[in-house]
Amino acid sequence: MAVVSTFCKKGGVGKTTFIAFMGHHYAKQGKKVLILSADDQNSIFKCFGVEGKIFERNDDYLEFLLAGHAELGDILIEARENLYLIKTLNTDKLSMKLTLERNQEKAVKRMIDEYSSYFDYIFIDFPPSSSRLSEVLLDLSDEILLVVGLDSLGLGGFVNTIQYFIDNDLNMDNIKYIVPNGYSKNRRAPKISLEILEGQAKEFTPKAFVLPALQEKSIIKNLQSEGISPFDDTKMSSYYDQSQKEQLASDLLELFKHITLA
Repeated sequence: MAVVSTFCKKGGVGKTTFIAFMGHHYAKQGKKVLILSADDQNSIFKCFGVEGKIFERNDDYLEFLLAGHAELGDILIEARENLYLIKTLNTDKLSMKLTLERNQEKAVKRMIDEYSSYFDYIFIDFPPSSSRLSEVLLDLSDEILLVVGLDSLGLGGFVNTIQYFIDNDLNMDNIKYIVPNGYSKNRRAPKISLEILEGQAKEFTPKAFVLPALQEKSIIKNLQSEGISPFDDTKMSSYYDQSQKEQLASDLLELFKHITLA
């Protein structure tokens, strides 16, 4: 079992989308997958078209489990076969509780340990903002993937992320992969950004592997709007979208070959 996190101190770089697709990929292989949303916007639910389940009940959030008002199975929300999601209600309040009550950190660790006996992989989706909850969960992660947008703001987010790890005494060796996102062979800026990122990664995270860059694809927004994963059997309404969906799935499968999870 591995606890795997996608992280970056910059919003809009594709963290949530990437971890959703990766989680579904492993679920389709027959692995039991849990994705914990540490972002109370719970955007991961939209990736699978189950955002209606966020507000379907008001007693099945992560906070209820940690407070002892729910059991492990009570807060699991099925998104696909073998794939379950956990939603959060108020991460700011939860982070404050973690800061003021140290026993709550033990409760989070115990929760991760207990779920690890049921799931092959636990994936964690983070917001770009800082919080004590993020620090605790990153510290519990076996492997961290940094998703970096290939533009000047994305590169700034990468540097801010490294500084965040240093400031909070987080283990940099747990950063196993760098995921460059938004590459385009017809645009100069992403090419230059990728070169800069590779140099920065060599300097700041020498033990991390820079994955092949993900191409910028408009089909991703179409998939998100319909709540479809590239690994779903669902057919897209147009031939062009369907062919793009299949190409995205193929590209992701090729990328996942470079990732080895514990």
